[in-house]
Amino acid sequence: MDERVQAGTRDGTAREADGRLAAFLQAVGAPTGDLRGRDLTAGALRGTTGERDAADTWWNGERQGLDLSRLDLAGLTLDRADLSGADLGAVRFAGGRARSVRIEGAVVEAADFAAADLSGASFRRAVAGQASLREAMLEDAVFDGATMRFADLGKALLDGASFDGTDLWGASFVGADADGTLFLGARLEEADLRDVNLTHADFTGASLKLAKLAGSRLRGANFSNARLDGADLSGADLSGTTLTRLNLSTCNLRHARFAGAWIEGSRMRMEQIGGAVGEEVAGEFEAAQASYLALEANFTSIGAKDEASWAYKSGRRMGRSAAGAKAKAALRERRTRTFLAAFYRWSADRFVEWLCDYGESMSRITRAFAILILVFAVLFGLAAGLVPAGATAGTRNVLDLVSYSALNMMTANPPEIGLDPVGRFTNFLVGLQGAVGIILMGLFGYVLGNRIRR
Repeated sequence: MDERVQAGTRDGTAREADGRLAAFLQAVGAPTGDLRGRDLTAGALRGTTGERDAADTWWNGERQGLDLSRLDLAGLTLDRADLSGADLGAVRFAGGRARSVRIEGAVVEAADFAAADLSGASFRRAVAGQASLREAMLEDAVFDGATMRFADLGKALLDGASFDGTDLWGASFVGADADGTLFLGARLEEADLRDVNLTHADFTGASLKLAKLAGSRLRGANFSNARLDGADLSGADLSGTTLTRLNLSTCNLRHARFAGAWIEGSRMRMEQIGGAVGEEVAGEFEAAQASYLALEANFTSIGAKDEASWAYKSGRRMGRSAAGAKAKAALRERRTRTFLAAFYRWSADRFVEWLCDYGESMSRITRAFAILILVFAVLFGLAAGLVPAGATAGTRNVLDLVSYSALNMMTANPPEIGLDPVGRFTNFLVGLQGAVGIILMGLFGYVLGNRIRR
């Protein structure tokens, strides 16, 4: 019995809705539902159909405007129609077509526009909370000043759309394509923008607190004066993005990409990167080098010297890895000249890293000093060319050899400790060690200066 009652109620509601729509179409002289280019604003309707009667179920006397709420409008043709100020709450227009339609200042809360073609539509100042625009075509659509809290724009096509000053709190854009979209001064707190194409999007002055942007493509986007407190940018592509003077210290930046990004004066920490930028994780070493260069510039601009050093060294390692990958590819393809050039670069970078960690480590230079002192001491012993005063044969006393080698490394002239170098090979070793010592002493002073400045 209850089921029959419910079914009857549904049938009655459907007949009532059909009657409301039919009465409206009859009143405006469009029984076939072709409303292309029609002005359906309150003023136009009053002027063409006379005073509204209370029995007109398609008229909202309180709002003094068109009332099509809860109706199924999918069968109507609405291209270039003007429905500004209308009550379209909970209407169904899924899969419909309404190109360049004007719905300015209208109520479209909980409306279903899924997969509809709304290219060039204007929703200025519309109230569209919880509206569904999922998979809709919205190229060049305008939503300026609209209220769209918790609206669903997942997988929508939004290229060139404008959301200037729009309230999009909690709205979902997951998987949408929004190339060149404007969000000037928009409110996007807790919005879900994961895996969205936001290339060249403009978020100037927007609030994206706690927004989810993980995996989104933000190449060339502009975040000037935006608020990103607590935003999730993990895995996001921020290549070429403008991120100047922002507070990113509470953002999730794990494995984000920064190649070519303009990051200056923005607060952040290297721990937020998760140990590696996204390009490095993907094996794109040249892009990773550019990414670390951008991070180094930002860390330097905020006075974070240790972080700047980390970014610099990471960038150098990426350059070495890129050279190694190039050498391997050239070897497989038997391009000898390319292989030799890339291998030389890889070898040189690897040696510099071992020697001084790209000019950042005094301990590594000290280690090199110690190793070279022992190596030359062994060579002096094998050559037997350090002859004590009054002796005829070279000494092999370990203390004498190590002492001479150490002093020769750290003085400009051969040490005078009662040992004379005899023979061409021994004199060559003395000169070579002296030259190497001068170079290492200079490098040590350079690194020490860097550490003092920090």
